[in-house]
Amino acid sequence: MSSAKVVRLGVIGTGGMGQGHLASMKDIDEVQLTAICDIDPAVAERLGNEYGVPYFLKHEELLASGLCDAVIIATPHPFHSPIAIDAFRAGLHVLSEKPISEKVSAGDAMIAAAKASGKTFAVMFQLRTYPAMMKAMEIVRNGELGKIFRTTMISPEYRSQAYYDSGTWRATWTGEGGGIMMNQAPHITDMFINLAGMPSEVYGRTETRIHNIEVEDLAEAMLKYPDGGSGFYYCSTNESGPGQMIEVFGDKGKLVYRNGDLKFYRFTPSVTEFTRINTEMWAGPKCEEVELELADAAPGHTVITRNFARNILFGEPLLSPGEEGIRSLELANAIWLSAHLNKPVQLPLDRKAYDEFLEMKRSTSTFVKTTADVKRATDPRLAK
Repeated sequence: MSSAKVVRLGVIGTGGMGQGHLASMKDIDEVQLTAICDIDPAVAERLGNEYGVPYFLKHEELLASGLCDAVIIATPHPFHSPIAIDAFRAGLHVLSEKPISEKVSAGDAMIAAAKASGKTFAVMFQLRTYPAMMKAMEIVRNGELGKIFRTTMISPEYRSQAYYDSGTWRATWTGEGGGIMMNQAPHITDMFINLAGMPSEVYGRTETRIHNIEVEDLAEAMLKYPDGGSGFYYCSTNESGPGQMIEVFGDKGKLVYRNGDLKFYRFTPSVTEFTRINTEMWAGPKCEEVELELADAAPGHTVITRNFARNILFGEPLLSPGEEGIRSLELANAIWLSAHLNKPVQLPLDRKAYDEFLEMKRSTSTFVKTTADVKRATDPRLAK
């Protein structure tokens, strides 16, 4: 634990998300923005002057400046791991934007570097701070679902072609390392895994359906779990409107999350017990909706950043530990590899096999982005 009153924080990467973090600093008493880093000289200078802090063009210079206790990494995904490793070696704490990397082997390296340094490592999964999700995790932790029989995740994450055209790195194997599973879906995927657990087998399919991009705008998979449960995973940037859903059906209860609303149903007795003892032909276990009391708390990015700082200052438990970022990344990597092989793959994922697949996709890519409409803008729908 630190004896300091605030955490001196640098932001590395000032695109849409990075600028969102810069703007939110004023709302967090536990942090002080002390440095900015971006590879674009004009952007770095403009933002440094706007926020009144030194700016750097190379992350190594910021890390060596002595101006920061910790950094937020908001660069394109493939740079998260090498920058984080450098930061840990320099003795700094790290809060990484999601995903922690584009491949599990690089994520493993980040986690190892964090453990070796003894510094705090967190990942920006702010969906964990939403009251409905907090209550859902509490129900699961308390064992109120029992053994999990079936899981479902459906996530429409619509993006237009203009979105993909706003950055040369977007939706490319080299710049992002994937599509919707790498950029838009990690938040809901993280929550899905928190509630349902990690599968042991994945049979995936990916598609590029309506966008002019080289990576997937649709992904789906059949899942198998270690204890015999099964599941279905689906996400797409082609589908507009409401429809985000997580369902987790267990022996003792069922969670239903739809478009921000949470319901919990309790079975009395459990499905397994009722099936064993029942003697009536058309009977079923009693299914009762449980009234839920949600926390009255403002969610968002600032909650994760404040918690990150308070962990450093006071030892407050992390809401979103960095090592947990490997799970949604591993599921995404497994779906891609399965789709490529056209057969199920087992988890834990074969790191070498996935690295070879990703290198093949990058080295054989012929996709050329012709757009010059580069924009750095924070999604206005994101809660700070």
